[in-house]
Amino acid sequence: MKTPAQMALPGGTGGLSASAQVAREARLSSGWIYWPLCLVACALIALAILGPEAERRLDLEQQCARMGAEVQSLAQARDQLQAAHEALQADPTYVEQVARHELGAVRPGEIRLPQPDEFASVRFQPPADPSPNGAGAAGPPALPALEFLASFADPQMRLAALVVGSVLLGVAVVLSIPTVRPRPARA
Repeated sequence: MKTPAQMALPGGTGGLSASAQVAREARLSSGWIYWPLCLVACALIALAILGPEAERRLDLEQQCARMGAEVQSLAQARDQLQAAHEALQADPTYVEQVARHELGAVRPGEIRLPQPDEFASVRFQPPADPSPNGAGAAGPPALPALEFLASFADPQMRLAALVVGSVLLGVAVVLSIPTVRPRPARA
C-alpha cells in the first residue's frame, strides 16, 4: 500500500484506478478546460489594457456633450440677437419699446416715472422665434460596456486583472501539457 506522500507524487494514482487516472489526465489535457481558461485570461488582460483608454473616451464624450450644449446655447443667443437686429431694422414700434425700456427715452410732453431698482436690470426681449429649435443637447448616454471598461482604469483594478489573467493563462498552459506516463518495465 502507498503512503499519502507517494500518492501525491506525479507517478502516484491518488487512490484512483489506472483507467480512472488515464481518463482524468485525458480530461485535463483536452481542450475543454484550456480554451475557456485562455479566453477568460485574455479577456482580463484586455480589460486591464483597455481600461484607461475607455476612461479617456468616456471623458471625451462627456466633454463633447458639454461643448455641444454650449454651442446650442450660443446658437440660440445668436438667433435672438439676429431677431432683435431684424426687428430694430424693420419695426418702428419695437425701436420705440427698446428706447423706452433700455434708454429711458420719453416723448415730448411725457414725464418719466422712476422705476424700482429690481426692474432696472430687466432687459427687453425681442419676440420669440416660433421655430422649435430648443431641443436639449445632453449628448448620447454612455454605453454600459464603456463604463464597465472605464472601471478598469483604476491602477489596483488593472493590476488585479493582469495578475489573475496571467495566472489563468499560466494554468491553462500547464493543463494543456500532456502528461508523460512511465512505461511499464519489460520483464
